Amino acid sequence: DSFFIFYVYTKGGRKMEFNEIVEHEAQLRHVETIKINAEKKKEYVENTLSIRASTKGEVIDNKTGYSSLYVIVENDGYILEVNKRGKFQFSNGISNKKKAIEFMEIQGIRLLWSFAREDIYEISSKMLPKPIMLPTIDVMKTLRKSNK
Repeated sequence: DSFFIFYVYTKGGRKMEFNEIVEHEAQLRHVETIKINAEKKKEYVENTLSIRASTKGEVIDNKTGYSSLYVIVENDGYILEVNKRGKFQFSNGISNKKKAIEFMEIQGIRLLWSFAREDIYEISSKMLPKPIMLPTIDVMKTLRKSNK
């Protein structure tokens, strides 16, 4: 068991202390890189780019699942591909496989995006005159907007 004292300061400057953190029943326990591919196709590179991303959830057993995030950033001057995989552990077990997969797909974007974002920035800083910083995204608003 870990011991935390967690402080949050409100906009009004009031300090709130949390002596106990209540963990979610599903925890991201490990993140690994499955694939990185980078290719510079020409010397002059335009600033416009295309970002595509997809996610996949997979139940491994009654307490474990994987979330995979695939991100491709490209234009006619370069292509960068990153595939990250996160291992989730469900403390109460997986009772509904469909809901667990949906959870891992949505949370996979939310939790793995920053790992892919860091990789793309780091790799592009070695390839291009100006590194690529993927935007921070609001996953829930993006999903709601795309489902309209």
